[in-house]
Order: sequence, then structure tokens, then C-alpha cells
Amino acid sequence: MTVVVGVNAGHGAFHDPSACVVVDGMPRAFVELERISRVRHAPGVRLPAAAVAHALDVAGVNVGDVDAVAVGWDEPRMAAQHGAGWTASSEKELLDGLGFPGPVRPEVQFVAHHRAHAAVAFHASGYEQAAVVVVDGNGEDESISMFRAVRGGALVRLAVWPQTYSLGHMYEAVSDWLGLGKRGAGKTMGLAAYDTTAGRDPGWLTVDAAMLRSVLGDDPAARYKDLRPRWAAQVAAFTGAAGPRRRPGELHHDEQAVRLASAAQHTVETVVAWLAEKARRLAGTAELCLAGGVALNCAANGHIPGPVYVPPVPHDAGVALGAAWTLSAPPTPHTMSAYLGSGPGPLPDLDGLPAAEPSPERIADLLEAGAVVGVCRGRAEAGPRALCHRSLLALPHAAATRDQVNHLKRRELWRPFGPVTHRDNAAWWTPIGELDRYMLGAAHLTPTGAADLPAITHADNTTRPQRLRPGDEDLICAVLDTLENRGHPPVLLNTSFNGPGEPIVNTAEQALTCARRLGVDALLTDTALIQVAGRR
Repeated sequence: MTVVVGVNAGHGAFHDPSACVVVDGMPRAFVELERISRVRHAPGVRLPAAAVAHALDVAGVNVGDVDAVAVGWDEPRMAAQHGAGWTASSEKELLDGLGFPGPVRPEVQFVAHHRAHAAVAFHASGYEQAAVVVVDGNGEDESISMFRAVRGGALVRLAVWPQTYSLGHMYEAVSDWLGLGKRGAGKTMGLAAYDTTAGRDPGWLTVDAAMLRSVLGDDPAARYKDLRPRWAAQVAAFTGAAGPRRRPGELHHDEQAVRLASAAQHTVETVVAWLAEKARRLAGTAELCLAGGVALNCAANGHIPGPVYVPPVPHDAGVALGAAWTLSAPPTPHTMSAYLGSGPGPLPDLDGLPAAEPSPERIADLLEAGAVVGVCRGRAEAGPRALCHRSLLALPHAAATRDQVNHLKRRELWRPFGPVTHRDNAAWWTPIGELDRYMLGAAHLTPTGAADLPAITHADNTTRPQRLRPGDEDLICAVLDTLENRGHPPVLLNTSFNGPGEPIVNTAEQALTCARRLGVDALLTDTALIQVAGRR
């Protein structure tokens, strides 16, 4: 038995530290530190010992059984780039800080950041071969990479672009200008849909048949601290202002803010489409995998012709799994399950709240009455998308439900929601292949979908769907069947179970506390359906 612990840790891990346990190539557990610490993205934590301990516990593996620790950053390479005064983490520092006290300790292997991103995307896909494109803020010294991947072979890097081409840094600068925060990319993407004008290209990153060009040039030595103010200057020059005229909740009425968000989104969609075509041509295969933080941009993903696969953890947390798989790849092709977190644990004291045995009929009754039902059952999802194990669910058949759930979550009212179904979705939205497995692709609604499901219809007539596969979540599938038998489309509004600025709930205790604070009507766990609040 070979046991590898993968981590997003060390000097490169500025955000989203994480840990996973892989046994003989099969993932047993995946944990992002934020789910334990309850601090969104857990910024600044370089040695996530709590995530390692939690992942080992979930996997049922003793610390002494770990053969290797794989780090999703190549620190020796970073040290060589930075020169004197910058040293890589020592093996002792890493193992002590990650909770491996010895005396016999695992070996430490550093894996290049983009190579780890590419590995998780390819091995999670189940493809026999694929072109892989990694697009993020930055790795050790790059921002875009292309690979050819073949099952049982090495990842071969085909092309690379320096940090001056960083779509992640550009999008961060736009989100900052909008007042949505440096990690507000999802909000910026949602805002872009409100643009109804043409001519959105700001000229920051441009393509033609032969080349990708950046307004910031080609300097391979440029780094984030130097490039951040340069991107901010580009954004200021494009808008001609220091910031938006309206507050975040009203940004969709601010023409300048919408125009900027649309320009950034147009750039991402144009460049990612160009990269996809080029990678397929260089790799000689139609199968495409995407990874890196920019691969969370579901609108850009949805424009790429299939077959295309994005793992549930394309962002920096995912390099924990990619680094582990670099040392111990899956023995057989399989498509990754996202349900690799911990279970909800015991129910807390309900303090007199009414509770009943969960049943599809009872849950459907609540939904038909207009309830918002929180779900905290089974193993938590890996990645930032709630996939019906840590979700808030509601009927999407009235436009007012979108405002209701946005109010409940204290979100800007212009932000969209996605649907979940277990049926072939061609009746409601255009098929997007594997992108609907983890809610990582935008689909265009059909006239039937827009008419039947207004609460999940975005301003540009798109939605970000999830389609449950057999075995993903049997109880929610039974609820969808019940609703269908009662004459409803078997579709639910599905959004993450959390409040503003906090991570998705992890335990039943956190879920009940969050449900009470937000005003969620009912909570569904593995063993109970709890009436949390009366109908408003």
C-alpha cells in the first residue's frame, strides 16, 4: 500500500491551503482548511496541519503510514528564481509544521504548481489522453501552460506564457476596482452578463491566428508585486475613474461598472477559446482538460466545444491532489467523485425544533410551500461548488424566488443561481457535457427553460447547471422524481449553504447555526428533516 498526502502548502500557498490523502492512487479524502478554520480561503496559512490531520482522519489512515508528502509548489525552483535571501522550506520545517513528528517520517516531494494543476485535471477526467490548459494568477514563474497527457505516461509541457499574460491577475484588478474584492471573480463574471453593448475588447490580451499578446509585454522575470499596480493602471485608464459610482448592490445599474466587467469577461472568453484550440492542435487530440483558478469561470468554459472536462477542484486547493497524483496516479481511468470531504457528524441539540424522518414527500411538501431547504448530508464536496450535499434548495418556478434566496444569503440581488436536475437537460438548456457534473459550465436556456425556470435564468439567458448522476445523491433524486410526479419540472434552484463572507458549512452543527442565522426554513441531514423556521 502506498499512501501519499498532497498539500497546497509552503511559501507558494498564499490562499486556499488544503490537504488530501491518496492510497494506491485512489483519493480517500480532500479537505480545504477553510472548512475547518471557518475563514474564507484561509489566506496566509502556509502549513495547514489541521487540514492534514482532518484528511487523515476522514481517510482512516495513521500518520505513521504515510509514505510521502507531495507539495503543489516547486520551492527549490522558486528559491533559484528569487536568489539570495530567499530559501525554500526545509523538509524538517514542512513535516514539523504539517504534523509529522517522526521518528520515521515520509519523504517530501515538490511538484511544479502548473504540473500539479494539470495532473488533477487529467487524472480526474477519466480520459485516456488529453490536451491540458492551465490558466491562473501565477505558478512559480508562469501564468499559462499547455500539456499533452497520456494515461500511463508523463505530462509533456507544450507551451508556457509568463506572468505578464496572467488572466487571473487582470481579473483580480477588475474585481478590486469594482469593490468586489481581489477574490471577487465570481461576482465580476455575474455582473458582466448585464452588458448589452458591443465593442467590449479593452486590448489587454489579444489573439490572432499565430500569437497571444499582452499589453504588459513579455518580461519572463515580472512578478505579481510588480504587475499588480500595472494592471490597476490599465483598469483605471479603461474606465477613466478611480472606482464605480454605485454601491456593490447596485452595480448592475452602473454602466461603467458593467462595461468593465464585460471587458474583462470578454478577454477571458477570447483568450481561453484561443488556448483551447491551440492546445488541441499541439496535443493532437480533441479531449481537453482545463485547470487553474480561471477554470472556475463557467461562462468561458461553456463557450468551448466539447469534449471538455474541468475537475471540481481546478483552483489552488486542487494542487494538493494533483501533486499527490504526480507521485501515485490512479491505477485505472475513472471520473472523479467530488464527495471527498467529511460527513456532517452528530446532530446538535435541536432545542425543541420539530424534526421528522426525511422522506421525498415531506421535502417536496416544504419546497412546494415556498420553503428554502438546507442540505447537510453525506460527505462534503471538494471544491467551491455545492453539489447537493451542502446546498440550499428551492423551487425555481417563480422569479421572486431569486430575490428571496439572495435576500436570505445577504447577496447582491443581481447575482444569479444555478439549477440541479437528474434528467437529460436538453428541454431546459443546451447540453454542456461533463461541465454539468460539478456546475462548472454555463449553458444557454431554451425558451421552455426560460419560461419554466425564471429563478435560475441570468440576465444573458444562461444558467450554470448541475446534473446528478446515479449514486451522487439518491434522496435529492427521489425528491426531483416526486416533484415531477406532481406536475413540476424536476429542477431545483441549488446554491451553496453559507452566509456572506463565510465558507460553505461542513458539519451539521454549523448547518443548524447557519440556518437559524439566515432564516432557512428547514434543514435536511442524514437522519432528520428539521423545521428551523416558520414560513415567512
